[in-house]
Amino acid sequence: MEGRKKVMIIGSGLAGMSAGYYLQCNGFDTEIFELHSSSGGLCTSWKRKNYLIDGCIHFLTGTSPKENTYQFWNDLLDMSSVDFIYQDTHAVVEDESGKRVSLFSNVDKLTNELLAIAPEDKKQILFLVKGIKKFTGMKMPVDKPYELMTLGNKLKVAYQMLPYLYSLRRLMMISNAGFVSRLKNPRLRYAFSTAFIGEFPLFYTVMQMVWRHNKSTGYPKGGASYISGLIENKYRNAGGVIHFNSRVSKILVTDNTAMGIELENGDKHYADLIISAADGYSTIYSLLEGRYKDRHIIERYESGVFKTIDKTLYVSIGVNADFSGQPHKLYIPLAKSIHIDPLTELNLLDITHYCDDIHAAPEGKSLLTLMPQANDWEYWHKLRIDDRTRYDEEKNRIAMDIIEALENRFGNIRNNVEMIDVVTPATYIRYTNNWTGGQISWSTTRNTFGKPTAWQIKGLSNFYMTGQWAGISGGLNSVVMMGNHLTQIICKKEGIAFKRK
Repeated sequence: MEGRKKVMIIGSGLAGMSAGYYLQCNGFDTEIFELHSSSGGLCTSWKRKNYLIDGCIHFLTGTSPKENTYQFWNDLLDMSSVDFIYQDTHAVVEDESGKRVSLFSNVDKLTNELLAIAPEDKKQILFLVKGIKKFTGMKMPVDKPYELMTLGNKLKVAYQMLPYLYSLRRLMMISNAGFVSRLKNPRLRYAFSTAFIGEFPLFYTVMQMVWRHNKSTGYPKGGASYISGLIENKYRNAGGVIHFNSRVSKILVTDNTAMGIELENGDKHYADLIISAADGYSTIYSLLEGRYKDRHIIERYESGVFKTIDKTLYVSIGVNADFSGQPHKLYIPLAKSIHIDPLTELNLLDITHYCDDIHAAPEGKSLLTLMPQANDWEYWHKLRIDDRTRYDEEKNRIAMDIIEALENRFGNIRNNVEMIDVVTPATYIRYTNNWTGGQISWSTTRNTFGKPTAWQIKGLSNFYMTGQWAGISGGLNSVVMMGNHLTQIICKKEGIAFKRK
């Protein structure tokens, strides 16, 4: 390659910064254009009074060197410098009578808990536990993107995965809801149907428990902005440039070749390659004006095969009370449902506290967050535009109803609330341009498992996509890995020997 090729990247989320970093390491000059005033995209935190609200990370997978995805994190930040919290439970589910099911991280403790509660479900419990134990030693072959694997690579992967294929197939063929339907004990049925998404394959539930057991998924003290800030520093130190408050309005195309970008203010910037690490729908239908769609794009956005994940609110409450004695994530049923929007009634609360992180709340106080479903994202988006006063009133009403429910269950809440913050789908659209106002892109189903990544669009040269919309699901470890994989693909095309750092 003669000289250093110029690459423009749209979006400074983790996918964009990951791609930018690896490209810088391999001889490219990159510039990232970000619509917001800070990096991280959805991986962000914000301050409200003395409370630090993490708007993204519930757990970060790949925190142990035993996991193959650890290498991508460690390339982008010094993992030894991050203090991770490993919880004793994935979650605790409380029923209407106050009885709890603890979904322990340790598989032996989990087994004992489930068998003690539901001996009549021994067969299904041992089936689940066998699946967890089966995959505790599995290392996903993620060093290379599938597109660059030789026949030898594929045969090696097949050999590595052979011991797991039968179990993987069985667990992929059963949804969480299907597994629940096999259970006899009502407490166990309620716990699993509450803590895990029904349409997701059971394999993904098993893998969450595997990562918990292996202590390879934890929460980083300091939260999302701390992690994205470390990655931004690594990218900048590698020579990368970020332009903030720079919304891209159009991808410039000549003779079916991407040539540059045009900003909202009319400025035009030209480059050899263009990468969108931004919202996929906006990229295809706005920045490219819907002119370029191959079968993979149509399958994602127009066929119904890919479905966007359920939308939520994100409610944060700072209280002058100590919740450290409660499980870090607790589900409790509501005696009275809470109206969220025209398509959503809330019947339970999922409460997460951050008492283990000194950055989240002042000593002796607690930050509580909840994520009620908000299925009518268009209602929230339109309401904010049409009637800002009512929009704010609705947010406040929901927060007050939640506080009342917390008061009824725990006491000592209402008069000790110091901070309230409510994020809606309209907020996500405003700050990140995320298509339907959700935190995550595609819902993981059997129909999308194994689908190819939409790195490029047939018929459009010098253009690439990366991030959760280009893949088959979201997840931070997936998008940082995709930055590595995309750079390998570009290097191969340019005749460059790929370097990790």
